[in-house]
Amino acid sequence: MKLKALLFATAVFFISCSDDKKTTEIPRQESKLKSAVLLQSSAIKPFSRAGQNDFVYLTLSGKTILESKATFQVVNGKGEQVYCETFSAKELIQPEYKTANSTLKEVHIREVVDGFFVDDQDYKSIADDTLAGL
Repeated sequence: MKLKALLFATAVFFISCSDDKKTTEIPRQESKLKSAVLLQSSAIKPFSRAGQNDFVYLTLSGKTILESKATFQVVNGKGEQVYCETFSAKELIQPEYKTANSTLKEVHIREVVDGFFVDDQDYKSIADDTLAGL
């Protein structure tokens, strides 16, 4: 009788310790983005009204820079969207770069996005500050 109880207890122990179903493991969750943000430039400038600063953004999203979509968005100080336009990033390419190879076009689009919100006055002050440091 003791042998049967010992065998039964051993069998229950091994069955309960099997690795078939681990309830302590949390399933890994993965999400895939349909399009990633490739580049973004932003500034605080008056757009909707003179004297009132808005947040302006230029964002490129997609798989590659040349095939991406550019989104120009303006949000006022209250967080309300004032303006939004989406267009092909290829529209940012200047005419002299239209015949360039894809690598030069990509570099040009990066430069355009990086300097999109830089005014002539801003550029002059940046250049003056840079030269003052030499």
